[in-house]
Amino acid sequence: MDFTRVSAGKDDEGRRLDKIIRRYLSEESLSGLYSALRKGLIKVDGKKRSPDFRVAEGSEIDIATVLLSEKSSEPSAGEEIPEEMILFRNDDLLILNKPYNLPVQKAQAGDLALADMVTADYRARHKNMTSLSFRPGPLHRLDRKTSGIIVFSQSLRGAQWFSQAIQSHKIRKIYLALLQGSLKESMNWDDTIIKNHTSLDSFKTVTVSENDTSGKSAHSTATPLASGSYCKKPLTLAEIEISTGRKHQIRAQAAWHGFPLLGDTAYGGMKIKEEQSFYLHARRLIIGQNPLGLPEEIISDISTNFEKMSEKCLINFNSRL
Repeated sequence: MDFTRVSAGKDDEGRRLDKIIRRYLSEESLSGLYSALRKGLIKVDGKKRSPDFRVAEGSEIDIATVLLSEKSSEPSAGEEIPEEMILFRNDDLLILNKPYNLPVQKAQAGDLALADMVTADYRARHKNMTSLSFRPGPLHRLDRKTSGIIVFSQSLRGAQWFSQAIQSHKIRKIYLALLQGSLKESMNWDDTIIKNHTSLDSFKTVTVSENDTSGKSAHSTATPLASGSYCKKPLTLAEIEISTGRKHQIRAQAAWHGFPLLGDTAYGGMKIKEEQSFYLHARRLIIGQNPLGLPEEIISDISTNFEKMSEKCLINFNSRL
């Protein structure tokens, strides 16, 4: 029987064998994986091992080629990441300026997803790296129709540090939004968000609730930057800083407090006929001093569509941003 041999990398040190192989053979059932281990279709340093065996860096893992050919689902190179999307890259993190209407993760068959592009890019750039446990992935939320800064892991160290920094509020995330209405002064929005049990055309929304204890807290601060109008109705360009990362947080809270995103009909915004459904952009990531060699602040440019919309609404970005 033919085997494919790979060497465990530093991120595999001390990890259970079944956890490592589960990541590598992502489409194999758990029972099928255990069966392969019992039959000796997967070996470590030439020996059959139990699922809970702890792998050491440098161990040679032999996997029956038939398992790889039938079950492995390697993303194809597909679309490359355009250089203009890359805001920062090192061995630990990849920071991108995601365009409008590109999903971070695949929602349905045939979708072009940013996560697949990043995975293919990672494998192309790390052909000689052998970690089986690590896979690059997004480290925070960004909706399909929200543009701007999105951070992907490039190492286990990077993933762990960034996730911990987000949880401890050491990293600040600041967005730009075009809001309906006239926001006169900064507002702190402290609410509870719950998931809706029903969906809108298969699109799941959330709701702000005042007394549902099953929800999750959401904290945002909205600050007006400039005012304008759309179809003779007042409009505000606002900077919104979030300290929690709930699903549709800005969209739901803005609507609840009387300032829905222009065009965001799922949350009460007026319908518009423009290049985008609504205008929400992850503009700044304030990181501060860090051990990963990251800039202390990352800024992403708004899209041409966002800029054109601001001009149409008589908002001068150049003087405000």
